Amino acid sequence: MSKKKIVTILASVTALLLFKVYISNSIYFKSRDIQKTRIKIDALKEEQSMLRLKIEKLKYKNEISDPLFSYEQIQKSDKPDNIQDKHPKQHNIKPKRANQLFDTLEGY
Repeated sequence: MSKKKIVTILASVTALLLFKVYISNSIYFKSRDIQKTRIKIDALKEEQSMLRLKIEKLKYKNEISDPLFSYEQIQKSDKPDNIQDKHPKQHNIKPKRANQLFDTLEGY
């Protein structure tokens, strides 16, 4: 073989190897970016679930600490009597409007 062919073959092999190294590095760094993004997504999902739990706790606390002025009860009282609520009524307490509650409290 002549020197020109050997140099041409070595140059083309070197170019192919450099291209392969470049592609491999690109894939590696992209996969690192993807992994970082997945970690952020997992952290945000966990934070979302924690915030949902806090919201549920606050809703529960609001209903327990101030059941007389619950917006759900006021909204339920606006419904006609023939429509059944999705949630069973607790302690057989019928929902009342706010002014009816104040009238009830005046007697005490």
